[in-house]
Formats: sequence, structure tokens, C-alpha cells
Amino acid sequence: MKALYTSTLFGLLALGVAGGCTDAPPNASGTTVPVTPVPASALPAESSSSRIEQVRISSQALNRDMTLSVYLPPGYDPDVRYPVLYALYGYGGTHASWFDYLSMDDVADRLIREGRLQPLLIASPDYGNSFGVNSSVEDGPDPGSVSIGRYEDYLIREVVPYVDSHYSTQGDKTGRYVGGASMGGYAALYLGFSYPELFGKVGAHSAALWTYSPSDLFTDQRDWLYASDALRARRDPFKLASREKLAGMRVYLDAGEGDPLFVPDQALYEALKAQGIDAVWSPAPGGHNVSYWSSQLERYLLFYAGKE
Repeated sequence: MKALYTSTLFGLLALGVAGGCTDAPPNASGTTVPVTPVPASALPAESSSSRIEQVRISSQALNRDMTLSVYLPPGYDPDVRYPVLYALYGYGGTHASWFDYLSMDDVADRLIREGRLQPLLIASPDYGNSFGVNSSVEDGPDPGSVSIGRYEDYLIREVVPYVDSHYSTQGDKTGRYVGGASMGGYAALYLGFSYPELFGKVGAHSAALWTYSPSDLFTDQRDWLYASDALRARRDPFKLASREKLAGMRVYLDAGEGDPLFVPDQALYEALKAQGIDAVWSPAPGGHNVSYWSSQLERYLLFYAGKE
């Protein structure tokens, strides 16, 4: 299965429109849960270990059960409130991809033990090949490999509340992050920019983006996502970014220097900086593959919850 991730451009990690819920998203009122700082006594002992739980969520939005992997740090204490990173895989991936193929749990364990990373939860949900959007068959031409359904509603109105109600989380945007690679990078930007009241940090690693230039790749997926001007206005991170809307949010973008998506990803960074949005551009040698993302995991985690 690893070969799938290295051979397809939308590789490893990859939400609104028709059929969306009308309920307000969690914590949209701005209310927060009191945060208990992680005390020194709660830092993991050498003998403690992390664990990954796989849970099933009965999704009303999708009308089926979905799987969610949740990383619990070494020494996880239900009396301490932790930040949460929502990690989104790429095209063809699963809820387990960040852990099984990239070993994000091992890197997090090491950084926590070194005292460089604040203990955190990492929640990685299944979301098909949906790009994290609500979609319907009426939206536009189906390239034949995407997942149709109310995935945005599922992720925002079901997954986030599930994690906050079943685990000890900080429960507000200062302790809630969303990130992903490739398709997941697009989905993280889309969700973060659509719900800035929910997420304090957004990470887009080798994000699937388009600038409508001759160098655009995978235009079938682009033309499905942006099948009309109205859909593009709702879904395109370039269109969603605004200084007023994203005030207080931090954004991290990166791509391998040999990645065909390097140019559009850098273009988004420049667009964000031109509006005064707090964005970081952190390219490095590499391509659009597991090797590149694995080499950057420490940087990613330190951006989300690092102490440096």
C-alpha cells in the first residue's frame, strides 16, 4: 500500500455546499473550556508510553460508521486538558496513514520526552477522497475517484465534538489545530479558513492547490472542486483568505523543492503575507512523497505544539 502514496501526486495525507447542516459549529459562540496547564508532574515518566485508539463514529451526515485514530501522549491524564491536532491524510490514505506510514506517533513521543513538545492529542479521521468538502452529484463533473457526501459536516460537526466530548481537550481554538499533506493540505486550508473560530493554527504540507496556470496538475479534481464560480468562491483557499477573517491564526506552508506543487503553495504563502496574515513558508529539499513528509515531521509538530 505504501507504493500508492509514493506513486500518486496527491499521495499521503490529504469541507460547504449542498446538503450542509444549519446548526452552528462547536464553540462558534466563542465560549471556551477553562484550560488547565500541563503541570510538571503530568509530564511522562520514562516508563510511560503513548497509545493509539481506533474508534468508530456513527455519522449522521454520511449515514454510516467512520473510523478515527486518536494518538494519546505518554502519561495521558484525563484531568489535564490537551491541545488537539487534526491530521488529514492525502488521496488514497486512511485514518492510520500518519502513524503507520509516517510514524508521527514515534516522533511526537521523542519530542515530548525531550521536553520540546507540549503533550497533545493527534486525531486522524477517515474522510474518503473527499477533499473535506460537502458535495453532491449535482455539483459538477465527477472525475471518478472522489468521495461524494457531506464530509465537511461530518468533520466539523461530528468528529470535533466527538473528540472534545470523549477526551480531555482544551476545547477552544487556542488548543485546536488542523493540518495535512497533499489532499489533506488542501482540506486543512479549506477547513481552517472556513472555520477560523475553531482552529488557531493551520498547516498545509505539499497542499493540493491550483492557480489556473498552464502548469496546473490534476485538473479533473480542480474542475470538480471548482465546477462553478460560486463553488470556487466557497472552496478555493486563495478566495477564502482575508486579513480580517484570519486575524490571530497562524499558517504554516511547505513543499519539497522538487514537488510540482511547490509553485502554487508558494503563491498562496505570498498571497497570505501580502494581506498581513501570520504565515510561514518553510520549503526543503525533496519531492511529493513519504520520504519528504517523514523528514519534516519534527518541524510540523513543533509548529503546532512546540515549546520553541
